[in-house]
Amino acid sequence: MSLLRTTATVSRRTAIAAMAAAGVTYAVWPYRPRSLADIPKNRTVLDYWEKWTGPEGQAVQAVVDRFNQMQDRIWVRRLPVSDIAAKSMVAIGGGDPPDLVGLFSYNVSQFAQSGAVMPLDEFKDNDPLGAHHYPSGIWKLLSYNGRQWAGVNTCYTMALYYNKQLFRTAGLDPEKPPQTIAELDEFATKMNKHDAQGKLIRAGFMQTVPDWWPYIWPVLFDGRWYDPTSNQATATDPANIKAYEWVADYPKRMGQAAARSFASGFGRSYFTAQNPFLANKVGMIIQGPWMANVARLFAPSFEYGCGPVPIDQGLPDPQVPRGLLEADVIMIPRGCPHPEEAFTFLRYMQRPDVQETLALGHCKSSPMTQVSPGFSQGHPNPYVAVHDAIAKSPRVQILPQTRVWPQYASLLTSAFQGIWEGANPTQRLTAVQQRVQKLIDVAQRRKNQRQSSGEAM
Repeated sequence: MSLLRTTATVSRRTAIAAMAAAGVTYAVWPYRPRSLADIPKNRTVLDYWEKWTGPEGQAVQAVVDRFNQMQDRIWVRRLPVSDIAAKSMVAIGGGDPPDLVGLFSYNVSQFAQSGAVMPLDEFKDNDPLGAHHYPSGIWKLLSYNGRQWAGVNTCYTMALYYNKQLFRTAGLDPEKPPQTIAELDEFATKMNKHDAQGKLIRAGFMQTVPDWWPYIWPVLFDGRWYDPTSNQATATDPANIKAYEWVADYPKRMGQAAARSFASGFGRSYFTAQNPFLANKVGMIIQGPWMANVARLFAPSFEYGCGPVPIDQGLPDPQVPRGLLEADVIMIPRGCPHPEEAFTFLRYMQRPDVQETLALGHCKSSPMTQVSPGFSQGHPNPYVAVHDAIAKSPRVQILPQTRVWPQYASLLTSAFQGIWEGANPTQRLTAVQQRVQKLIDVAQRRKNQRQSSGEAM
């Protein structure tokens, strides 16, 4: 399974667990047509392709139903679509796109560069859209080359979740998570446990449990994967190399065979009672906001804490949280049947109250600058403020805004796996940089050719 498919699958599963744990219910439009013939007359029907299914789909359907109920001009029909980025691009290229499509933030630059979606400044009245409605990190995810191409549809960040009981057992303060990499290593060592035969039976921390975000580790060292100014891959950034040398040190200290055996034993257990964090097999874990409701569902008495990811000692502004910010987005395909009506719905989706409904349903922080005073009260994640602070931090990072990111991520997945198994970090990252730069250069040449031939961008 590719990294990007893994990320999407993880998001879906985590939301299912989170929704079930929170016991969230929704007031729904009492009349949901099964076919076009059943839709109320005199409505312009918009087809909205969205990747979410299950409880995630129920959450977005709730706000779709509210829109359909609050006015009598437009009817939005949500259609769940798998592998949505690829299918959307095919539909757009074939001249038969939907009116709206729900994608991932890393798709924005790809679809913008391809001329596959409409920039939102093409519409006459783009209020209340604009940079001031979003934290700066979210705005970066929605914009490309100075123009806004998407609306936001929830966001998430990664944080450090830790087992308070294991902290006490190891003689650590359960109210003080590690703030630096050195402290993380120290705390992890104190929580490691082996059986009489020397087999590792508990790890304080391990970068492969889980291994869903193999590209996140440079964030802890202020590393960067890409320089948008020069359009250059920067996989060999010294901070990146330092990050993966740190990653490589963990299996060396634990024993590569022992570490590999330990990590491989969990399989698909992350959203079950056998989750290694909930089962006291791993003392600290980097996860998204949904971790709180996974705990509530499978281990309601589990005592945990949460804080920003630790960072390398000596970095500037150590009190400012670091992290990786990603988002789900909604975009309007170029050539869609009803662009103005689609924009009306997209604009509705950017209302703070609508986004808060989605955020609560998905166990996430609000992606908007304006947040209701009572939003965090009763939130399914008691540490939502930690994720919110990361999302709004001036030090938060986003994924590279280049159309070759999917290939880049795939290469980084392989590199991470190789480094964990003993490969030299500098050599692996050098190979990644060389291959990715070739992809970037090819993409740039094609873009230049389209521009010179007058194709829409």
